Amino acid sequence: MKQNVALRILALGNIVVALLLTACGTSPPAKFYTLTPLPTQIQTEKVGMDEKIKFIAIGPVEIPEYLDRVEIVTRAEANRLVISEFDLWGGSIKTDISRVLVENIGSFLAGDGIAVFDWKTNMTESYRVPVIFSRFDAIAGGNLILKAQWAVLDKEGKTFLSIKEINVTKPVKGSSYNSIVAAMSDSLEDLSKAIAESITSIRDSIIY
Repeated sequence: MKQNVALRILALGNIVVALLLTACGTSPPAKFYTLTPLPTQIQTEKVGMDEKIKFIAIGPVEIPEYLDRVEIVTRAEANRLVISEFDLWGGSIKTDISRVLVENIGSFLAGDGIAVFDWKTNMTESYRVPVIFSRFDAIAGGNLILKAQWAVLDKEGKTFLSIKEINVTKPVKGSSYNSIVAAMSDSLEDLSKAIAESITSIRDSIIY
């Protein structure tokens, strides 16, 4: 009898231990992030431009292969990447970048009779602005680095009216992924403004 009781107690103890180990091994909930465009109070800022131009198509946007994934990618050091298991993009990062660029550039060029949209919208008689990122990542608590090139192409997509590049460094204000994504959004504002200014700089070459 005593042996049976001891066996029951031992079995119950094993179950409790197993439950505790399962609870300890539970994965933390995933967190999802998105890039944000210019704050509302800044959206009235614009770059003057000749009203002859009506349509600007932003895209395609290309990013390094290591960034094109649902997990947020950062750097632990210059040559080592960190892929977060539980901090994820709410959708495609490439689509998110395109959306923010369209909104931001549209804000900078607002009021000048210019419609800014994504190149996939398939609007005719538009000048296209492809953007290629060579780097867009950060070290938590360090700096966010954005390196990108873009061009302004004519309506036929054959003539380069302008080719520019930009290097942006932004401090990451904190060690959280939320701080990293905020710095990424801030750097896209700088890129958007530079693209808008490059469009205005060639306005005499753009003829409808």
